[in-house]
Formats: sequence, structure tokens, C-alpha cells
Amino acid sequence: MPLQRLRRVLEADYRVRIESTNDLVALVNSRVEKRRRVFQAKGEAPPVFKNAGVFSPLQGWRDWNIRAIDLLHKIGFLTTPSWTNMARLSASWATRRYFWAIVEPAGQPSGLRLSNDARRMDFHQKTLLSDEFGIGMAGLLIEQFFSAGSFVDISVALGDPTMYQDIDLEGDTQPDYLMWGDGDNSPYYVVECKGSQSSRNSSYHQLRRGLEQVPSVVFGAGPRQVFTIVVATCMLEDRTEVFVLDPPPDAPDDEGAQNESAERVSERTGKRAWRIHNVEAFQKRAMIAEESNLLKWAGQYQTAAERDRRLEKVRPESIGMPNAPLEIRRSDFGIFRGIEEPLFPALGARKLRIFTGVEEELLHSIIHEHPYKTPEIQLHLPPNVSVSRSGSCMVIEGV
Repeated sequence: MPLQRLRRVLEADYRVRIESTNDLVALVNSRVEKRRRVFQAKGEAPPVFKNAGVFSPLQGWRDWNIRAIDLLHKIGFLTTPSWTNMARLSASWATRRYFWAIVEPAGQPSGLRLSNDARRMDFHQKTLLSDEFGIGMAGLLIEQFFSAGSFVDISVALGDPTMYQDIDLEGDTQPDYLMWGDGDNSPYYVVECKGSQSSRNSSYHQLRRGLEQVPSVVFGAGPRQVFTIVVATCMLEDRTEVFVLDPPPDAPDDEGAQNESAERVSERTGKRAWRIHNVEAFQKRAMIAEESNLLKWAGQYQTAAERDRRLEKVRPESIGMPNAPLEIRRSDFGIFRGIEEPLFPALGARKLRIFTGVEEELLHSIIHEHPYKTPEIQLHLPPNVSVSRSGSCMVIEGV
């Protein structure tokens, strides 16, 4: 019965293993060197690689306990399409699509594993699942270890929507995420997310690719540090491992840098390198994009589209989806406003519903464009409730 299975998955704690070790660095750097020799043997210029390094805050091996609902919440929130008319589907999409992909727990905590049904999917569906679990896991890791719940697609913050158009990569290009916390001096984390369910070797290959793909972002001035991180989630048959590398950001190559006005947010100084000249404009764009993400999560699509228009992401005539009526949820974990929808109507589970929303005062401040502070989250939440440091929440009702 799907309801019983969903309840068991939501109530469980799942164990994930995190690695950022010198052995991992040596393995990935050896693959970088091998690829460099292949290009040299052909007489071709190799791609620009960053050297892999241990991410010192997570150095070594460690176990990490997570809840399925927090992972599903993060997948849905980070993968919400930027175009307004598709945003409504994404809030509940991750839970509908992926709760069954997580194996029911066997003890507490249970190792996070994919179900047999998930592992039997065709190649393209498996790739999509792996990619999105990789995004969700990386976002959850950065939030829970570094209190960084805010995120945007970094191309939006850079004000450079063409950043991927002239980059020759293996496979499809995925967005790099910029993540940060609420404090004024919170670091920025530039995160390249990878996911695989094949083998550890596949994840090592993805890490090597990540060293080619992750951008360098350097600030001319400003109080925030910038950490560049590649996170690869490896979903094996008996466990899940998360590999984290820190390719130290190189100073951008200024040769051939475009002679752009200092009024622009950023200046491209290399194929994957940007220098931030206007820190205030960069932070403003990031904040507007984050507000748009939260508005979409709460069903305020037209208001979100107006924010996107400021970022030149939509044309005025494309703003067609109205704001949804706001519903309210009052509980011990806070007051939230957002939207509620049936979770599995096709299965006849009429009482099973999903609520996605934003903390009430935060949402009011965003809608009316008042200064705001992200609320503190509760540490001990019911198993059917997930609240992010961004102020968003997801509630599975009827379980």
C-alpha cells in the first residue's frame, strides 16, 4: 500500500557516508593527468583543469544522518523550473516521483539505498534520477553543515545568461549553484552537483569532469569568502556515498578579458572564470532570484514572474499564470502560507496531500518588498514536515 510505504520512508533516518580524503584527491588527480596526456598525445590543447583538493571542513570520512522528506524537499526546491508556467508542477513533483525510489528502512538509521524499481529504470530515466538526487544531496549537505539554505543558478547572479553557450563539455551542461547563508559574512559556495548509481569509478569520472566544469568566481572586493566545491553522490546497491572535493579557485586569467563597463555585474576573464566588479549588484541579483524561488514555492507565480523580469529572464507578455490563493498552516513549527494539492489523486488517496509554503512573515516581506530576515528553523520536526533555512517548508498531510 503506497500510504504505508510512504509513512515508513518519512519516519526513517537514513545514513549517508561523506568522503573528502587525500586518497580521493589522488584518485581524481590521476584521472586528470591521464586525460591531459591523452590530449597531449593527439597534439591538442587539454581542457583547463582545476587541481582537486580536500575540502577541509569535511576532511576525512563521516556518517551523516538525513531524513527522506528533507531530501525530497531540497530536490523539489532546487529543481523548480525558472519559467513560471512550469513552477507549479515542481513543488510536489519530487515527492510524487521519488519517494518510491528510496528503499524502506531496515533499522535505525538505515543506509540510504535506491529501490529495485528505481534501479531497473531505463538509462535515460536513471540518469535523470541520479542527476536530481545529486542536486538535492549537495544542496542538503551545504545547508545542514554550513547553514546555507539560499540558492540561485549562478548564471543569474552573474548577469551572464550566455555563460554556457561557448563551453565544450561532455554530456549535457547542468547549472552550477550559488549557495549562501543568512549572515552578512556568510561565505558563498559555488557548487557543481553530480550523481551516479553505477559505481564509485563513475563518480570519480564525474569528479574529474567537475574539475573542468565548475566556474571560478573571484570578487574584486567584499567581505564574503568564496568556496568552490564539487559534490558527487554515488548511490550504490548497498549504500550511498557522497564525495566532496575543493578545487581552490584560481585567479582568473585576465588575458583577453573583455573590456566591459564597471557597471556590469561581472566580467568574463576566461572560459570558466568571472571577476565580480559590482558586488552590490551581484548580491542584489542573487537576492531577487532567491525571492522568485520562494514566491514560486508558495504559488505566487505572477509576483515571481515580475521578479524574473527584473533579471531579464522573462518578457512581459510571458507573465500569464496568476497567483494561487494562499492557504495557511499554523503549528508548533511555525506559521506558513502557500498552496496545497492532492499528492496521489490517481491512486484514490484523497486525504494524502502536499503543502508547500514559506514562513508567513518572510513571505509577506518578500511580496511587499520590505527588508526581512530569514526565520530560525525548529530542530526537531515531525516526520512529515521539512523546513529549510531558506524559510520554505513542505508538509505531507494525511499520513
